[in-house]
Amino acid sequence: MMRTRWMGALFVLTVAGCGGRDLSDLERLVVEATQPSPDATPVPTLDHGFASEYDAMSERSPFEPFTGVQGATASEAPDPTRRPQPQEHFPLGQLELVGTLAGRDRILALIRDPHGITHPLAVDDYLGRDHGRITKVRESGIDILEHVEDGRGGWTARTRALELSVPNGSAELGNGGIEE
Repeated sequence: MMRTRWMGALFVLTVAGCGGRDLSDLERLVVEATQPSPDATPVPTLDHGFASEYDAMSERSPFEPFTGVQGATASEAPDPTRRPQPQEHFPLGQLELVGTLAGRDRILALIRDPHGITHPLAVDDYLGRDHGRITKVRESGIDILEHVEDGRGGWTARTRALELSVPNGSAELGNGGIEE
């Protein structure tokens, strides 16, 4: 509101310096511009949260990891010594299931990465940045079990699905073919 008044005053001074004797219409315009609109919504007030005191002698240091928090079981934590496969360098949303191949003893999923390279993957192969492992290959998609950090020093498992793209190049699902 204060800014509008300053801008109006600056405008009046600028126009007044150009000459001309009758400025009544300009003054009326400035007055109208500085009046609040009857249908204007009020500016919301900001909530600045809450204040709390931190006692460094009796509380945990904010720079130390959590202790005493139960993390995931050893089976949910990814193996840090396992060498990543090439398709693990891309987020799951950038990978596309372009087909499946059925062999005598297994079915393969054909996954295309953003560079256009197609990777034939089977059950127990990994893909995506979240330590995703293929648990099932279907004719129309694959099921994936991902292991993500839970923010408390542990790991949690989540299931995802990557669906086969339809022939026109768009995915069956609205979220890029990824189903949670």
